[in-house]
Amino acid sequence: MSDLKTATEKMSSLGASVNSNVDELLSEARPVFSRMTDRVKDELHELGESGKEAMSDVKHKLENEARHVRVKTEHFIQHEPFASVLIAAGTGAAAALAVSWFMRSRQH
Repeated sequence: MSDLKTATEKMSSLGASVNSNVDELLSEARPVFSRMTDRVKDELHELGESGKEAMSDVKHKLENEARHVRVKTEHFIQHEPFASVLIAAGTGAAAALAVSWFMRSRQH
């Protein structure tokens, strides 16, 4: 019976030792995990900010390009009104032809 008690005590002592080692490792690892979490959070924040900046830059470039195209179009219409009407008529005819072709292909 004393051998059983001794084995139980040894197992209990071993369990307590393992538990103590795990607690010690966790307490040492917490600051490392905390620093890693902070770094990842900072990197994600920087990535989000750079994405916002890139999106803002693209938006401004598109706005500038649209403004440039609008000014050029207005200039062309003012200086070449007859050509502008012909281009508009041709574009309308091409669009009508495309819609007509599309509608016919859907019926068959």
